[in-house]
Amino acid sequence: MDKQIKLNDKEKGVLLIEGIGTFLLFQVINVILVMASNLFFGNNGQKNFFALIQMDMTHLSFLRVVLLFALVLILELFISFHVVMKSYRQFQMKYIERELSRIASSDLNQKIELHVNHNLQGVVDNINSLIANTNEHITEQRRSEESKDELITNVSHDIRTPLTSIIGYLGLIESRNYEDLDQILKYTHIAYNKSLDMQTLVNDLFEYANVEHANSSLTMTKFDMAQMLDQLSADFELEANKRGMEIVVKAEPEKILMSGDTDKLGRVFNNLIMNAFKYGKGATHLWLNAKQTPQEVVVSVANNGKPIPKESLKNLFDRFYRVEDSRSKETGGTGLGLAIAQSMVKMHGGKIEVQSNKERTAFIIHFPTKKPKNSEE
Repeated sequence: MDKQIKLNDKEKGVLLIEGIGTFLLFQVINVILVMASNLFFGNNGQKNFFALIQMDMTHLSFLRVVLLFALVLILELFISFHVVMKSYRQFQMKYIERELSRIASSDLNQKIELHVNHNLQGVVDNINSLIANTNEHITEQRRSEESKDELITNVSHDIRTPLTSIIGYLGLIESRNYEDLDQILKYTHIAYNKSLDMQTLVNDLFEYANVEHANSSLTMTKFDMAQMLDQLSADFELEANKRGMEIVVKAEPEKILMSGDTDKLGRVFNNLIMNAFKYGKGATHLWLNAKQTPQEVVVSVANNGKPIPKESLKNLFDRFYRVEDSRSKETGGTGLGLAIAQSMVKMHGGKIEVQSNKERTAFIIHFPTKKPKNSEE
């Protein structure tokens, strides 16, 4: 809460002296004017100034003279008050300057908590807005730096692991530390698979960096979401059969026309479906549902496999996050798939959320019907 400025005794004394001094100065000027007018009228043989206040009804009534003096007095008091307020505003400005110096010498996590006159209050509010915006930019920059450090650490770790295996097995071959051709083929096969893991990581990193870039844009086209889900069902039918899963597609209405970047949306659904295959342990069904409302198109990718732990739900879209280390070793993956999917959905002006319980785990995407700003027709 803003606090009123409280002047110290010295400052109050200065204002008092200025107010009284100004008023007394006006009285001195009044006396000088009276004496000058008296001298002027006296030299011309006319009535002096003091004669004006006599009750001479033929010239100037006493009441009018009193009114004249009252107006002059009010004007003098007003000017004296104005002089005092001007000095008071100067004191307020000094307090503001003092607060600015304090903030500049310490940190920007503070603001000027002063209530001043309406003219200076606008300046104070603008300064506080500037401080708040500066803090926001500093926090964002700090977060960006931390994010970069985290990205470098995670990438270094994920690349070093397969790279160590590749160098190790190729080193055995290079040093001829093998028994026969079958062992050579075994070593090269492991090194090849680890190379594919590295390639997947690098590709995901490039894709994530691309969708996170400020200048990344969408190539928008008109398409049928229901048809896209049918196509996805056909593309993954063989993989689903291998895993003992049935893909069920449902769209309301049967034809859902909308605008979007079909390449990027295809990647979103590919990531979600592969995520269901890899981590939906024990699932027998994969549901691809779409529903159109006047405001949005809602698409969900759900399975009835093992639920995601509640404590993991809030971190699921973080880069390199994996629910369990053991599962990541079994299933592979870079931990970037869901982060990429979320970024691509945001590019479309939508949002993605996850719900998981014993019955099913569902990734639900909300696409607004209006066209996103960062799009190219």
